Amino acid sequence: MKELSVFIDESGDFGDTRDVRDYYLVTFVFHDQSKDITEDTKKLEQSMKDSGWNIEYIHTGPVIRRENGFTDYSIDERRSLIYKMFNFVIKCPINFCTVAIKRKEATNKVQLSGKLGKAINQMLTDHMDYISKFDKVIVYYDNGQNELGALLNAIFSIQISNVEFRNAEQQKYRLLQAADFFCSIDLLKIKRAEGRLSRSETQFFYKPNELKKTFIKGIDKKRI
Repeated sequence: MKELSVFIDESGDFGDTRDVRDYYLVTFVFHDQSKDITEDTKKLEQSMKDSGWNIEYIHTGPVIRRENGFTDYSIDERRSLIYKMFNFVIKCPINFCTVAIKRKEATNKVQLSGKLGKAINQMLTDHMDYISKFDKVIVYYDNGQNELGALLNAIFSIQISNVEFRNAEQQKYRLLQAADFFCSIDLLKIKRAEGRLSRSETQFFYKPNELKKTFIKGIDKKRI
């Protein structure tokens, strides 16, 4: 039986927004289960161990912004960790896509749900030739946002008859962390284009054009 795993992460929330510059992003990582990622995962784990990292969750945004559990680490240490994650997602036999909703076009929960539902539905339609090759589709989401979880369940169930949903923890699945990584870089791509990277983001990617040439162009090769 051919199985496709879909790992999902989001950026943004369903609350009303006063900053019309905000975006709501949902990233989908596709993994053909016939393509083993065991060695790729082992290399990531060993690389982290060799560098003294003992963490289960590489949470891209907090690593870059020096938040949550990463406040005590230097910029060089955090950059090293992000490059480890970057190398992992580039070498892994995975692909991804991201849908993005401008909050100025969806300033409240109802509008956001409607536009997001249409975007996710269109994404599945666009890639149905690929998805239909599999006998089973397993969707992994941590149910971090109930509204998104409900949308995903409804839309995937309508579009795909052989779908199964699993409530997954970020700490247990590196490919959920890969979805978080892709989603974070895609948000940085938008912010960079609009000239509104934060101070901490600018300080983190301090090398000229590093964000664009290495990370943004790098992950473009993995888009489905």
